[in-house]
Amino acid sequence: MIYLIIKEIDYENMENTYRVMDFATDIDKANDMLQGYKLIEKQDNVSYSIVKYEKPLVLTKEVA
Repeated sequence: MIYLIIKEIDYENMENTYRVMDFATDIDKANDMLQGYKLIEKQDNVSYSIVKYEKPLVLTKEVA
């Protein structure tokens, strides 16, 4: 499982943008990274969050 650190920029006149800033496989490390991003960010229209990403299940066909 991977935890993604997502940066969201909220614009007034257009759609919000999202960007993957970093990732971690450990939730504690991801939380530490998130706090770091939040501490250094000075703009009011920027926010950070964590998204848990799991690989999708892939079904394969058997070859006859």
